[in-house]
Amino acid sequence: MFKYHVFALLLGTILEFFFGRIYSIWNPMETIDRFVKYLDRALLGDEIILVEPEKQKSLGWWLIALVVIPVFLGILFFTLLCYEIAPWLGVIFEAVASYFCLDYRRLYYGGIETMEDFYSDGISSMKHSAGILMGQEDTSSSEEELTGDVIRYIANEASDSVMSPIFVMFLFGPVGGFLYKTLDIIEGRIGNYKCGNWQKEYQRYRYFGEPIVAINKVVDWLPSRFSGALTVFAAKYTFGDFNGKNARYIHLRDRYKAVSAFAGALEIGFKGLIGEADKQPEPKDIRRAVTLLRNCFMLNQFILVFLLLFF
Repeated sequence: MFKYHVFALLLGTILEFFFGRIYSIWNPMETIDRFVKYLDRALLGDEIILVEPEKQKSLGWWLIALVVIPVFLGILFFTLLCYEIAPWLGVIFEAVASYFCLDYRRLYYGGIETMEDFYSDGISSMKHSAGILMGQEDTSSSEEELTGDVIRYIANEASDSVMSPIFVMFLFGPVGGFLYKTLDIIEGRIGNYKCGNWQKEYQRYRYFGEPIVAINKVVDWLPSRFSGALTVFAAKYTFGDFNGKNARYIHLRDRYKAVSAFAGALEIGFKGLIGEADKQPEPKDIRRAVTLLRNCFMLNQFILVFLLLFF
């Protein structure tokens, strides 16, 4: 059973590597995201000034339950059913489910396209590509700030959408992967209230988003440390223009998912908060960032192959 599980996860990473997100087919993560949006409006409404803070927190807990419970029961049912019918069917289902939990290819090629757009058409074209990649308009006024935002997004998603889901799915299968991604989707919608239009989002989600932030701090504690450690290892021992020593130092100092390891490996800083505060990122650093992302992804695949062959 262990080999079936590891083989299915490896097959899921291979599907992601070659195909990535296919927008013409149904993606369960998009359905979950739309459901979270609907519950956001249905539970909290528009006149949040009339809702007491404790009530907003309670509604935040309700949103989490109403999304997580159906996802958990659905993916558990189909996983058990497919393995009950035939092991090969279970492997196929687990591989496809694992594939839906990953987002490597979009990050890799989206980062390259953003960099190339800057060198071919300037910062306005780069802003457009960055907005598509990050899913929101970037208001940075300089190429250094915009580049820093793009690299930080890639580094953060390398943790949340690549390395951490693989780690969670290795431990808990597709059920764990779907739950992890579901919680990440909820936090991205109502928990990251300091992003985008800060004042508006902060006022709306300050209390409503507290429960998901608290849950994700616990859920992401171990996976984020795995992704950070793997990034440091990749910076030190894989090919690329990385500073492995500095990656380890910055990561141990700042300890923010894989973002601090990326900052150290690339010898840059993100708005003075993480990494080298006196070193501004350049657009060419985006290529180094996606190369490090690729190396981390390949390392995960190598680990799975090793486990499949020797255990």
